[in-house]
Parts: sequence; structure tokens; C-alpha cells
Amino acid sequence: MSRFLYKFFRNFRRDQNGSLSVEAVFAFPLLLWAATATYTFFDAYKAQNASYRANYTISDILSRETESVDSAYLEGLLRVFRFMTYGDAGTTWIRVSVVQCTDDCTSENDRDLEFSWSHGANGARSLTAIDFDHYASKIPLFPIGDKLILVETSLDYTPPFANALVSFPERKLVSHVVTRPRFGPQLLWNGEGSNGSVVPDSE
Repeated sequence: MSRFLYKFFRNFRRDQNGSLSVEAVFAFPLLLWAATATYTFFDAYKAQNASYRANYTISDILSRETESVDSAYLEGLLRVFRFMTYGDAGTTWIRVSVVQCTDDCTSENDRDLEFSWSHGANGARSLTAIDFDHYASKIPLFPIGDKLILVETSLDYTPPFANALVSFPERKLVSHVVTRPRFGPQLLWNGEGSNGSVVPDSE
């Protein structure tokens, strides 16, 4: 009896019939996760790239502007951003700020910057002087007297398969682009600021 059991288990151990099906059962979940994770990460980079492309487009439009802009102008740029990124109307926003150097701006650690004006579309608040602690690192060095255009955009991104197989939460894709005016010394604001003060359209 023991000899029979020994031969039975020895043959069972050497038998490879059906091994491909067993391996497929173990490998299929891993392959499914790899495919969905790859697609999710690629889609996130694609959305981020689209957000930056749209921001650069808006920045280029503003850098070529020779007339003053207002709230209606920024709302039009927001529609351009939504069109280029397929963004949702309720969550996407843009903010345009003009930064000027009032003193020596050749040193990154010691320079005097201030906002000439700042205005957002779709609920984005205007920036103030206290925001420079966060934005100073995003603004490059530039000569005294010059003014730069800071364009910010925000796009809510919901990744596919995030809740099913891939741990990739929803997030806001925020981009910052700094541009120098091309055809004029500065970009002027003509309208009511979000803080209630009227920013003049000329100096």
C-alpha cells in the first residue's frame, strides 16, 4: 500500500498537465493590474501635458496683448483652457497676475517684488503680497523696472480605474507659467479687482 501511494504521489508531482491554466490564474490579475496602472499613469501625464500646453497658449496670447484686459477677456481665456483640456466648467480656473520689480531683483534671496495686479476667473482669488512666500521661487530673476506675467491654471483630474485596481487618487493639476510682454512694457488691467479696488488701465 505504501509503495502504491509513493508511486502515485511521485507521478502526481511529475505530471504537468494543466500547469498552463494554473499559471494563467496566478498571472492574469498581475497582468490586469499592470495594464490598468500603465494606462492610468500615461493618462495622468497626458492630462498634465495638456494643461501645460493650454497654459503656454494662454500665456503667449497675453504676452502679445497691447490693449488692457478685463474680466470678460479672462473668461474668454478660461473657455480656451477648457476647450484644450476638456476641463469641467465648474472646477477649472485661471488666474493672471503681473509681477513687477521695485528694487534690486538680481539676487534670488534678496529682491523686492510686488503684484501690479492680479485677477482670477471662475472663483480664483486675487493674489496679494503675502502670497510671495509661496510664489517667489516660481518667478525668475529679471531687471528692475520690468514686469512679468504669471499665468496659473487649475484642472481637476479623475484617473480611470483609480478606485478599482490602481491607488491613484483624484488631484488638481495646477500649472504656473511666467512670460514677458512681447510688444509692450506691461500687461494692463482695466476693470474691477476682486478686492473691490479699481486698477487703472494706464500709468
